[in-house]
Amino acid sequence: MRFRLTLFLLLVNVLLFFGIWSLERPDDSDDIRPSDSVAFTVLQIEGKNIDKPRVLKLENNKWRIVSPIDWPANLFAVNRIKNQLEFLDKEANFSLDEVKKHGHALSEYGLEDPAYIFKYGNGKKMYSLKIGKSAPIGDRIYMLDENGGRIIVVDKEFVESLIVDIERLRQQSIFEIPRFEVSAFSIRLPVGASDASGKMNFRRVGLIKDGGKWKFETPIVAAADTREVNAFLDDICQLSAIGFNSDPAENTGFDIATLPATITIQGTNRRQVLLLGGETKDGSQIYAHLENNPTIFTLDSSILKKISDIQTTLREKSFLRFDINQTVGIDVSMGGESLKLRKLKSGVWDVIGGGKDGQTLTSNADLALVNNLLSRLEKVRARQFVNDAPGENLSVYGLTPKCLHIVATQSDQSQHGIRIGSIYKLGGARLMYAAADDSDAVYGISMELAEAASTDFLFYRSRVLDVLPDKAKVEFLRIAELQNGGQPRTVFEIQSSNDGFDKALSLLTTRRAAAAKTLLGLGKRFIVGNYIDAPFSEKGVEIEGQTHPWKYVMEVGFELPGTDSSTQTETSKWHFTKRLGGTVQYGGSGKSDAVYTLSDSCIDALFELTQEHVPPKSVEKPAPVPLKQ
Repeated sequence: MRFRLTLFLLLVNVLLFFGIWSLERPDDSDDIRPSDSVAFTVLQIEGKNIDKPRVLKLENNKWRIVSPIDWPANLFAVNRIKNQLEFLDKEANFSLDEVKKHGHALSEYGLEDPAYIFKYGNGKKMYSLKIGKSAPIGDRIYMLDENGGRIIVVDKEFVESLIVDIERLRQQSIFEIPRFEVSAFSIRLPVGASDASGKMNFRRVGLIKDGGKWKFETPIVAAADTREVNAFLDDICQLSAIGFNSDPAENTGFDIATLPATITIQGTNRRQVLLLGGETKDGSQIYAHLENNPTIFTLDSSILKKISDIQTTLREKSFLRFDINQTVGIDVSMGGESLKLRKLKSGVWDVIGGGKDGQTLTSNADLALVNNLLSRLEKVRARQFVNDAPGENLSVYGLTPKCLHIVATQSDQSQHGIRIGSIYKLGGARLMYAAADDSDAVYGISMELAEAASTDFLFYRSRVLDVLPDKAKVEFLRIAELQNGGQPRTVFEIQSSNDGFDKALSLLTTRRAAAAKTLLGLGKRFIVGNYIDAPFSEKGVEIEGQTHPWKYVMEVGFELPGTDSSTQTETSKWHFTKRLGGTVQYGGSGKSDAVYTLSDSCIDALFELTQEHVPPKSVEKPAPVPLKQ
């Protein structure tokens, strides 16, 4: 019985409470409560410390500042305000009735003439929050909720999130199109002074993204450097206004008679145009504004330099495209002479050229020099874009049929060539005019490629003159001095034993042993310095009209295993002149019909083993007087 009575009384209380709440609840179907902050569409910040009210509105699902400037709002700043308002009901507060009841006034809380007033709502119904002075306890501030008739005590941080300065309220980047969305852009720049009618001439540079790569579409059709373009767009899409023009009378360069420079970026079904006006008085900034937005702001004037030369800075500087790993041939010609480099299936390169008497010469090529030429060819870059449409005036750049011409042949027999003309100066650099075979455009390139190319057969001939077979066993090394009309006189000789040359080398001084090891190595793989364009002669080598006779003969004897158990003994022989200078000494080989300079290591080793060692004369001194005991 008691349980039923208790349940009945509880039900009556609930119905009574609901009835009272329904009667007293105001009709706020059009109202906005603080907890409904996600629904407000207007934000306003005003006060005696603010010249013009800061007004933000939600337009087309985007927050925008409409006063004191027309500018996209910072979404993060707006969301922070909304988040703070959602928790406003949870802050400590007391009603105005309590204030009056205890004999207090709004002026005591700094709310009679507040420094700031924050408003939010939907335009028809607005809530107002007045910001007062600091509370005596804690880092807190009084705030008046006029609609709720209460004073709220909030953290100072809460107030700071509401009273945001214009710099933090506005979106920092000028362009709203994100970097990844940009598919095309163009720059329009004035060219020279206006004509007699006052009309300004303009140059437009436009680029478009095609298949992930950027290319110029105007004023020329050419490839762009994708990395440079991406870096340029990163800077452009992050452009931020330095300040806003507060003096409408100031000359900003946007009068009706002028057509300003522009930066246009294209996104997905939308585009934005930035207009650039005149410079500020100190020249450090320029005026600008977006198309369809009258708000004038300033940018760093360096943007003019960045956009003025994009036709050069964003251009693809690699104009000779080929695969270095698929290159099987290189042809070099100049002034009627030509030379061929051919890659064999073994990976070895041959050089094919012409001799003085017109015969065809063939030899192994120096792999280091071939690789250097290939590397220079692959890395050739335009240092200057000289002329994109020279027509038939290529001869003024030295690009004639007799200019240096290099052609790389690929494994599929496709060819990619470059012509190199005259030398000219650009600033302090020496450049050369060049053009690709598939284009008449003239570029300026460094001299490195021309320096690595030659039609001289000896230039590419392998510096490895002689190589003993792997199974060859060196038996002796002998150096003989050639005497006028007499027999050669042996000045150094070393013989191998069962354990090779170790025992014989151990009997020499350290310096002579090292020199002997060097020459034994050269006997197995003889490397020259540079070849001399002259045939081998038993008399010596003729250089600049002067004959230098052979002074020494070096012989290296070696054994080769035969098809059976027998061995075959052979001897390699090289002739040398005397040492003519610190790093000058010539050599010759009758077997290879070659004359050349010796390498530094060969010169030093020969000198060590052929110089006459004269013991110093003993210094005669009287015998010391014996000490007296």
